[in-house]
Amino acid sequence: MRILIIYRHFWPDSPPYAIMLRSIGARLVADGHEVTIWAEEPCYKMADLAHDVPRAEVLDGIRVERMPRLPLWAKLAPVRLLDKLAFVPRILAKALWRRAKGGRFDLVWTATIPPVVQGWTGRTVAGLFGAKFLYHTQDLYPELAGHMGLWKQGGVLYRLMERIERRTRARADVLVALSDDMAATVRGLAEPKRLAVINNFMLDDFSGRTDAVSAPAPTQGREDDRIDLIFAGNLGIFQGLEAVVEAMALVAADHPSMHLTFMGEGKALPNLQRLAAGAANVHFTPHRPFAEAQAVIAQADFGIVSLEPDIYRFAFPSKTLTYLGLGLPLFVIVEPDSNLAQMVEEQGLGIVATAREPESIAAALAR
Repeated sequence: MRILIIYRHFWPDSPPYAIMLRSIGARLVADGHEVTIWAEEPCYKMADLAHDVPRAEVLDGIRVERMPRLPLWAKLAPVRLLDKLAFVPRILAKALWRRAKGGRFDLVWTATIPPVVQGWTGRTVAGLFGAKFLYHTQDLYPELAGHMGLWKQGGVLYRLMERIERRTRARADVLVALSDDMAATVRGLAEPKRLAVINNFMLDDFSGRTDAVSAPAPTQGREDDRIDLIFAGNLGIFQGLEAVVEAMALVAADHPSMHLTFMGEGKALPNLQRLAAGAANVHFTPHRPFAEAQAVIAQADFGIVSLEPDIYRFAFPSKTLTYLGLGLPLFVIVEPDSNLAQMVEEQGLGIVATAREPESIAAALAR
């Protein structure tokens, strides 16, 4: 089968899905398929600009074709925004040109970022090539944006996005969701031809580092009595991490050996730093490439997974699999009827705090 995967970021760019695509693509090649990936030069974070990669290469048998970043990308924020917005029309132009030259694909595959537009792009390109369309939903828009108030539910933008997404989901030959909760939400908007629930997986380490960490034993048997919790990843608005910081303040007196580290960047970072100002038990460290981050994560005692109410219906936090792959028990803040909470409870993977108030989280931390 000739497979085309379309996603703006691909290894060595740093988003988790960019790394996953290398693993998935290599497996597809090993199974006998021809895999092509259309992406852009590394551009997820400023640090990714240091990766000097060719515009076209064959990696693990995958044909990788990268579009160049726009000039002055690193110097001007408006250019970075324009570059992000231009990815879709550039992909469509590339698809038209490739089709005019006689190119063919049997399957077009894409994910859900940027919201709605990326799915529409994959569906459109699949139509140009007369190919099947696989929609790999890492999160669900417009429902997630509407729930968080980013798009006004019932507003013009929301209704437009909902109409586009409904058609994309209905026309997907296969739609992949990460959980049964997400699958139920998908069915509420449109029933795909085929709906599969396949969770993500522990990221592979392609750095070539000799000190890479792979599933070490948990570190709870240290000689000291310190307990380290870590939240690693995007510090965004969907996690409700402010309540976790407030809970750490509540346990500080009775449990001075308990420490929390946030490793990452995001919109919530300034507010979290403000809430934690002066706290001796809350620490911050910048985003790190996965090869470096996993060594830090593996030394913690618990990995924190936190979601705002009802977010579990629209997304599944992939950091869950990273923590487990590195041997960490989970400290999960999510509704008890979610797939995530049920998995943790039934399989004995950690502790679930089912209420979001700081007092309830603090009680779970003490437990």
